Amino acid sequence: MARVFRFVDNLGELHTINDPEDKLPIPQFRQVVSIGSDRMWVESVTPSPNASNTRCTYLIQVHMIPGPTEADM
Repeated sequence: MARVFRFVDNLGELHTINDPEDKLPIPQFRQVVSIGSDRMWVESVTPSPNASNTRCTYLIQVHMIPGPTEADM
């Protein structure tokens, strides 16, 4: 079954990742994930199957982790 991951913080949706071949791991509570240069702390993972059962969407509530500033580099 294909999956869609929606990463959302308190300001709205940050990233959507389509996983049509079901190859990506499902993020876990308290895991730190990176997408590009964004780092996020996983606060919750909620699956919501599609009515057609052709894909499952995961709503992943995250908290952004600030990255280093240019002054830190």
